[in-house]
Amino acid sequence: MLRDRSGSTYPVDHSRWRGDDGSPLSYDDQPGITCDDVDATERSIWRYRRALPVTFEREISLGEGMTPLVTSEVDGEMLKFKLEYCNPTGSCKDRGVSTMITALADAGQREALEDSSGNGGSSFAAYAAAAGISARVLVPEGTSPGQISQTRAHGAEIQIVPGTRDDCSAEALRQAEERAYASHNWHPMFIQGIKTQAYEIWEDLGHTAPDTIVLVAGSGSQVIGHDLAWHELERADAVDQVPRLVVGSTPPRRDRHPAH
Repeated sequence: MLRDRSGSTYPVDHSRWRGDDGSPLSYDDQPGITCDDVDATERSIWRYRRALPVTFEREISLGEGMTPLVTSEVDGEMLKFKLEYCNPTGSCKDRGVSTMITALADAGQREALEDSSGNGGSSFAAYAAAAGISARVLVPEGTSPGQISQTRAHGAEIQIVPGTRDDCSAEALRQAEERAYASHNWHPMFIQGIKTQAYEIWEDLGHTAPDTIVLVAGSGSQVIGHDLAWHELERADAVDQVPRLVVGSTPPRRDRHPAH
């Protein structure tokens, strides 16, 4: 089931991206998996398909995930870094977009839109192309020409919206009345893909949990994804502890939805 913040529940509908109360949706808690549930033959996030709340006949993948975990010394401390820029479009968002686009394709959507001034739009365009979904990406005026070029290179229709990032979001919400809204800040399946980052770290560390993980706040998807995954692993008795999540802020930008 899907739940909104008020506690109302909804049957799984991959085209639904928010509750009737206007709040974001989340899936019911998942039981988690153990190492026996990992598909070791799959070299993408889909090796953790049993950790997802829904199964799909067709998975839209570009080989996302399985990014390196490297060790480096910082101020005398040996730290491990997850190199998410090694994902297909250079962003951790590829994880969530893979599961989100898979869900939309499963629902039979042939057109979808996203609003983004950054790498979310590029990732959406790439995976929509792989799924055969016509993609429209709304960007606020002033968006980097390089970012627009990368998104357009994947075949997306680009619509430049006058005004601020908030104006762009408002226009996306208006158009979402007529076209599927594949928002990386709203769609509940997006975070389900993002949480695979934690599952990979668990595997990389020999099926154990680290003491502490440092994350960038962003729109909150990585924080929520890690919180989901580590508690799932704890629920499955696959780890002895849930890591402490330390969240660092980024410079203020008016391009985030207050969804999470």
